[in-house]
Amino acid sequence: MANKRITHGGNTLAFVAIILGILVLINFLSTRRFVRTDLTEDKRYTISKATKDVLGALDDIVTITVYFSTSPAEVAQVGRNVRDMLDEYKAFSKNLQIDFVNPANFDDAQKQELRFKGIPEVQINVMKKDKAEIAKVYMGVSIGYSGKEEALPVVQSTANLEYDLTSTILKVTTKAAKTVGFLTGHGEFDINDQNYQQFRQLLDKNGKGQYNVTSVSLQGGTAIDDTVTTLVIAGAKQPLTEREKYELDQFIMRGGRAIFLVDPIQLQPGTMQATPLSTGLNDLLEHYGAKLGNNLLIDRKFHDNARFQQGFMTVFQPYPYFVQIRKPNFSAEHAVTNQLETLTLPWTSSLEIITKEGITATTLAKTSEFGQTLQGYYNLMPNFPIPDTETQAYPVAIGLEGTFKSFYADKEIPPAANDNATSAEDGESTTSVQTDQARTTITESAQTQIVVVGNAQFLTQMRPDGVNFFLNTVDWLTLGDALIGIRSQTITNRPLRDASEIEKNLIRYLCIAGIPLIVIIFGLLRYFLKSRAKRMVETFSTRSISTD
Repeated sequence: MANKRITHGGNTLAFVAIILGILVLINFLSTRRFVRTDLTEDKRYTISKATKDVLGALDDIVTITVYFSTSPAEVAQVGRNVRDMLDEYKAFSKNLQIDFVNPANFDDAQKQELRFKGIPEVQINVMKKDKAEIAKVYMGVSIGYSGKEEALPVVQSTANLEYDLTSTILKVTTKAAKTVGFLTGHGEFDINDQNYQQFRQLLDKNGKGQYNVTSVSLQGGTAIDDTVTTLVIAGAKQPLTEREKYELDQFIMRGGRAIFLVDPIQLQPGTMQATPLSTGLNDLLEHYGAKLGNNLLIDRKFHDNARFQQGFMTVFQPYPYFVQIRKPNFSAEHAVTNQLETLTLPWTSSLEIITKEGITATTLAKTSEFGQTLQGYYNLMPNFPIPDTETQAYPVAIGLEGTFKSFYADKEIPPAANDNATSAEDGESTTSVQTDQARTTITESAQTQIVVVGNAQFLTQMRPDGVNFFLNTVDWLTLGDALIGIRSQTITNRPLRDASEIEKNLIRYLCIAGIPLIVIIFGLLRYFLKSRAKRMVETFSTRSISTD
């Protein structure tokens, strides 16, 4: 017997030792190779290869601090989703330091410090006991690297979080700032104008931005500098020459990104009369996949107010020419527009997507189904009657990405403006011709992106919604080569069915009285069954004794 116990004990110890050895081996292997399975329907916790590449290239510690309130439940759920995604980030980089902070007990000084970081305390509506209440919460994330810090002020969902996190990590870790150029020479939006210095600071690395900002001139037939990553063509008022369009085309063929903001009309000085505006860009943009409507849009459903002078009074009144794009009419899948709520485009035109091989086109924004187009000579007075024509939703902003074909693939290089010059300019002209003869037209681009908007006036108005849209566009284009492949995660909404008042009361009283009643019934039933069993045992015992 003793030998059996010793043998049994030895086998148990050996079994425990083997199990511990297997666990140690699994733990050792897990530190060498990371394996994780995402069983969610939309793979919401699987980060893209682009993000993995960015994380793998980190050469120093990046600190991510999450400031999330733990109540109410809606905010806590988003916080848990953020934590899950950051756990995935952490698994692919040893240079990430992630901290989670609950600001519930922050004093005024700490809250002020958070505001300086760009993370405000926000108010949200929550439902408690069937009543709407206002709660003050924090839902922000701070990303820091080597003294630089960027913030995601309010994270309301994880639908676009991977793009926001990865692009922000790129911003703070990029040592050499990329260059954003603004085209000049045709009456375009002037980034150097004193009225727009605050706007420039949002882009310029010397302000709050991350880019080198410069002006770009195409006069004289000069190519766009190779250092320019993204080119903004905003509000040209004079037509571009064929040579200037050629330089734009070749910039895109070299892999450059471009934003075309094209105004459809030009106001007559001192009046509210306008005429169609020709920029010469129609054929070029249509070749790439975005056709300008050459019209003026109104939206009878969603439009903003405009300010007008009536005598000595300034009045605001609804103005259908100030088309307002609202949440349902933005692309929910695209990083540029996923988080936008509204965008006002004053005096904008429609766009049309032209299918091109190798190009993916996305309608970034469109009017409501009550959009309407006008053409011809425009009287833009607020009380001027508008013809009642067919209405529909019209695209007003389009994103194009892929490999583009050159508009000048089978054409000669257009001569520069000074090629026909004479006298003192003959020497310069000869040099320009010789340079053109040495050039070879690039006929197909690398992977690149273009954004076309039928309006540039929104930049001059400096409204927050327009500024956010433009900055999102610049970020997507300029950082796009490192972020291609990151797409918004569409979170499937599976809400509970709305219950009627009768159903709510039934459930409430069932929880209050029904469950205790069930417990009481169960206890009584058990008592009676035990009593019955006891009587049966006593009866059986009595009969057994009598028989004996």
